[in-house]
Amino acid sequence: KDKDFSAPEAFGFPYLGLAISGGHTHLFRVDQLGSYTVLGRTVDDAAGEAFDKFAKMAGLGFPGGVQVDWLSREGDVSKYNFPRAMIHEDNLNFSFSGLKTAAQNQLYKMSAEERKTEISSLCASYQEAIVDVLLAKLTRGVDETGIKTVVLTGGVSANSRLRSRAEEWGQRQGCLVVIPPLRYCTDNAAMIGFAGVHRLRKGERAAEDLGPSPRPYPGDFKFSDSL
Repeated sequence: KDKDFSAPEAFGFPYLGLAISGGHTHLFRVDQLGSYTVLGRTVDDAAGEAFDKFAKMAGLGFPGGVQVDWLSREGDVSKYNFPRAMIHEDNLNFSFSGLKTAAQNQLYKMSAEERKTEISSLCASYQEAIVDVLLAKLTRGVDETGIKTVVLTGGVSANSRLRSRAEEWGQRQGCLVVIPPLRYCTDNAAMIGFAGVHRLRKGERAAEDLGPSPRPYPGDFKFSDSL
């Protein structure tokens, strides 16, 4: 467990799972392990992708999310008014391509010296726009489903601003917010091993011809889509 956030020992079903990474920004209803309903998804860029693309445009290097998180701690979150796309739309979908374009335009207008002196506030304002959208959609998801347990997953769940604001959001909403310890937020063997153990306990066995594949196997998970 990291020193600031301790996940509860146990929590029940159903819960809302927000998967936020370089490839995903999906909101799921989870009724049991292996059975998920998609409530919302990104219509373009994922949140982690938005972080990485901004970092590349700003010359911060990779992984971008870590760089933006670190630099934003000394910045002004309200210095630049970046857009919050789809935040008021009556759905649970996400969009970050417009945010990326707005940041690109802002950077284009600035000299190299201005970028250097303003980088912390640029990062903080950009990051705040992403966190605002994520929490707004979580609020709508809780209101629509009545589910009061929320789990954050994926690499973006390591973001310090999201973690602190999600905790505060949960207290205001009367929700249990579950945030994994930092070491479990990015790609790791623990989550894959747990998925395997769960299936093994259910008596499931892989076929002998099982091999690596970028696509899901038939019956891999029980996904349904409410969209």
